[in-house]
Amino acid sequence: MASPKILITGASGYVGGTVLSQFLTSSVTEIQRASLSVLVRKQEQVEKYASQGVTACLLAGLEDTTAVRQLASQFDIIVHNADSTNPAAAEALIYGLSDGAQKRGSGTKPCLIHLSGVSSLGDLTASKPRSVISHEFSDKRDDIYSYMKWRESVRPYSQRTTDLAVIDAGEKANVKTYIIKAPRIYGRGTGLYNKKSVHIPLFINGAILAGRPEYIGDGSGIWDDVHIIDLAVFYELLLGKILKNETVPTGHKPFFFVQSIRHSWRELAEGIAAAGVKNGALKTTETQSIGLSEAASKYLGGDADLTEISCASNSITKADLAHEMGWRSQKTEEDFQKSLLDDFNAAVSI
Repeated sequence: MASPKILITGASGYVGGTVLSQFLTSSVTEIQRASLSVLVRKQEQVEKYASQGVTACLLAGLEDTTAVRQLASQFDIIVHNADSTNPAAAEALIYGLSDGAQKRGSGTKPCLIHLSGVSSLGDLTASKPRSVISHEFSDKRDDIYSYMKWRESVRPYSQRTTDLAVIDAGEKANVKTYIIKAPRIYGRGTGLYNKKSVHIPLFINGAILAGRPEYIGDGSGIWDDVHIIDLAVFYELLLGKILKNETVPTGHKPFFFVQSIRHSWRELAEGIAAAGVKNGALKTTETQSIGLSEAASKYLGGDADLTEISCASNSITKADLAHEMGWRSQKTEEDFQKSLLDDFNAAVSI
């Protein structure tokens, strides 16, 4: 693919901004030669990205799927980090890529790299308590697509709905799709705007208000964790292979897990407590269990279903395909604990 045109959505966000930074400083020749553009909502962002040598495409939002599709048709590859719960927007991006490829008569398939998460695989630990570790999903061994199809038929969930829409639309439109299912992400981002993760600052702010960190139920649900830089490095590795026309290993469908260490929600609360005491924002390392409805009211606007699946579920994955591609996490448990203190320092300095 000669001088490919790449569009990055969500570049002002935590993951998208860090991924863009990784691409801009990449040592991969094919990435250096690519034309990078970002999708933005504000005029001042256009000028900011221009100073980095990045073209910014101004669009009111992803809701205008006609405009999204038209914009997507101008690109060869889209790295979609903007919204993992909007199937219509993802489909518009895919069909736009297909439109452009057909118009240009390109013999190379366009590609979409889509950011998702592992909550769509999560089982329930609060409404259905359990103390054992459930299935560890492998992106190489397990048929993630069929499993999610079955889960979706039982109970739809927007993130899972979008994943399935991406795969189905890609096959229909002859567009290669790759879905990165990230776990809990930690660490300071390197983008121009949002540098904070989601889960950990949410619980740190809750701990400051309550005087101690909280977890839901018995806190036994376990999630993997990955540092934002390690995640961005995998994006770089995957994009580099695509641009070099190298074979990218996939399982039954192109899902990729990127995990490093793992913690239960209770262990996360205990880490937050230790960091809070060290920072001085908390007076005790004690943690506290709260009920699902109380947690939903405090943290996610009263949505108990979303709270349970995203803040109390059990979702364990194994990054077999990433490892096969040569990716290895460079961050450790020590880095994770340091990041908790860094997030506390950021929270109390606001």
